[in-house]
Amino acid sequence: EPEPEPEPEPEDEDDEELPDGNDDREGDDDFLAAGAEDDEDVDVDAEGDATVSDASELMPDEETEAEAGVLSTAVGYVQNAVANPAVRNLGILGGVVLAGSFALSVYNVYMRYNSSRSKRKRQVNKNVVVVERLRDFFPENRDSLTKGHIRGLQGKTGFKPEEIFRKYMRYKLNEEAFNVDFVADVLALKRACELDGNAMKSVLMETGERMVKKYGILMRDVSDMGSAGVQRKVDGCSMFAKVMYLADLDEFIPQSEGKAVQQRLKEIFGATDEDYEKLRISALGSERVDISVLEAMITDKTSGDANAKEGGDEGSDEGGEPPVAA
Repeated sequence: EPEPEPEPEPEDEDDEELPDGNDDREGDDDFLAAGAEDDEDVDVDAEGDATVSDASELMPDEETEAEAGVLSTAVGYVQNAVANPAVRNLGILGGVVLAGSFALSVYNVYMRYNSSRSKRKRQVNKNVVVVERLRDFFPENRDSLTKGHIRGLQGKTGFKPEEIFRKYMRYKLNEEAFNVDFVADVLALKRACELDGNAMKSVLMETGERMVKKYGILMRDVSDMGSAGVQRKVDGCSMFAKVMYLADLDEFIPQSEGKAVQQRLKEIFGATDEDYEKLRISALGSERVDISVLEAMITDKTSGDANAKEGGDEGSDEGGEPPVAA
């Protein structure tokens, strides 16, 4: 009796969808090709379209490499040059020359700054500052001048109060009329500077010495001089009369010290008591006209010439022969 045929096994539905081995390899090749294409950069433009860019853009630029090569070459040249003894010695020599030039420039600047001409120029500029600052107070605003203004001038110029007073008084003696306003101005400045009798004594002495250096000793006989010499001696006599008046003023210097100062000023100027009496200022006016000692000098000389002439005439009459009668 024939055996019954075995029943066929049910087929899996998924087996129908599986490709064979060849199809599987072909799929892998396609996948690898697609992956190779995906290695390329894909950019999306403004319209949404994909654009493929080359990956070579990320590589270093050839110009950058060239610049780096040039720089390394230059550094190498410098290193080789420094290693060369001749070049190194030349560099040291150049450095020494530059340092010497700099030191010489500094020395020249220092010498110009400390030269006598530069010092005098700075001193003159300081004197101008003193005159310009104080000139605004006199004569109308002399009462508003205080020691605070003097301290400000000290900080600006470095002068002591005694020096400030002396410099401005000399300016006034040379440039302004010696009258009542002059005396009131210097007394107001003396109070602002807070100067005592010893300081005023020193001021008058130094002022007299400077005047003698400028005008020479006192001379009232100027008959043998030219016009320039006469004017110089007249100015010297005028300055002598002014400082002697200040030395005789109790408000300016105490009387106990004023007498000694007057005697010392006579010695400095080479004046006698008679000279002082002839040139002495007895009173000051309010007018803006400076004092004149020329009249006293001329009057004294004229009277001396007249006396000498009279004496000569008398001598000739006495020594002459008596007139012969006709």
